[in-house]
Amino acid sequence: MKSKRNKIVSISIIVFIIIVVLCTYFSKTVNNMLLPEVTVAYLKPGTIGDSFEGMGTVEYENTHKIYSMPNWSIKEIDVKLNQSVKKGDVLAKVDNDAINLKEREEEMIIMQLQDEIDTLKKAATPDQDKIKEDQYKLDTENLKYSEIRKGLTADGSILSDVDGKIVNINSKNAASSSDSADEDSIGASADQAGSGAGEDLGGSSDALFEIVSNEPSLCVRFTVSSKDADKFSAGSKVNVISGDDETSKATAVEAVVSEKKYKASTDEYEISADISGNTDLKEDDKVTVATEENAKRYNNVISKSCLVEENGIDYVYEVSTGNGSALGSESSVKKVEVQVVAYDSINCSIKAANSSEISGGIVTNTSKPISDNDEVKCTFTASR
Repeated sequence: MKSKRNKIVSISIIVFIIIVVLCTYFSKTVNNMLLPEVTVAYLKPGTIGDSFEGMGTVEYENTHKIYSMPNWSIKEIDVKLNQSVKKGDVLAKVDNDAINLKEREEEMIIMQLQDEIDTLKKAATPDQDKIKEDQYKLDTENLKYSEIRKGLTADGSILSDVDGKIVNINSKNAASSSDSADEDSIGASADQAGSGAGEDLGGSSDALFEIVSNEPSLCVRFTVSSKDADKFSAGSKVNVISGDDETSKATAVEAVVSEKKYKASTDEYEISADISGNTDLKEDDKVTVATEENAKRYNNVISKSCLVEENGIDYVYEVSTGNGSALGSESSVKKVEVQVVAYDSINCSIKAANSSEISGGIVTNTSKPISDNDEVKCTFTASR
């Protein structure tokens, strides 16, 4: 009897514990459903004012291009990407037997036309119209002949005609430059040269090689919407910002807009701006581009929607997330008085009124009114 009573007591205790856990869980779940849902963002660097800010890519302003002629069959590539070359250095070799054959074919045509012209001139009554016609054909064939080996040496080598650095080797273009080109042999030769085995190396140019001078000029290319396009015209200045603003390692250089092209497919404009002065920027660097006019850059920028004004004083709600429990993490908000350093129609730059740092996320929107120390559910729009 006593054993049965103990069993009933044990079962009752277990049932009680289960009921407590379930009640706690459902209470917590219901409470979470009723909590205000807030959108949270972090302070980040940005510009305030009538300005544009976007991302751009650093490119070489001008490159010297060497093209593969239609009758060239590239056998091997003898240079690597980013290799320095001198004027006269061998860059690649073509099938010289095919070039020699083409030259001989043109020589035969030229000789036949020259003999025909000489015969016409020796006639008792030279046919001047026919002579002019043949002379035109002869001049045309001479031009064709001069183009066959243009840029090639006697042994079929392609030489660099400038000092500089190789920034693009378009071996795919080399393979497609002749119907008789052997793509496998080109790829193998490119491997041996360390240039990347038949891939497009460093760009989409149609040139076989692109070379920049030893002190190349740089530009930044970026895309803007039609709405922002009026901010840019030839000669206008922009700031090119690289590095990490948050650790004060950012550097800015000036660039001058040199080109503005409309892209009908996307209803956008592609802008190119020449970078002036000495810089540590390199090709393909991703940078921030910002207009200079009526704008200034600040570290602590966030949407104006985060501000709450009470009695002429500005506040924000900073979010803190606790360690949580088995039922999940808990977030609450803390009301912080701030000073607005600068603002425009969209964003503002702020700092805490008591000189302390705002290190957490800041509420920018909320589904319900919130107060100091309220619990909330968070949606983060940006990482720190």
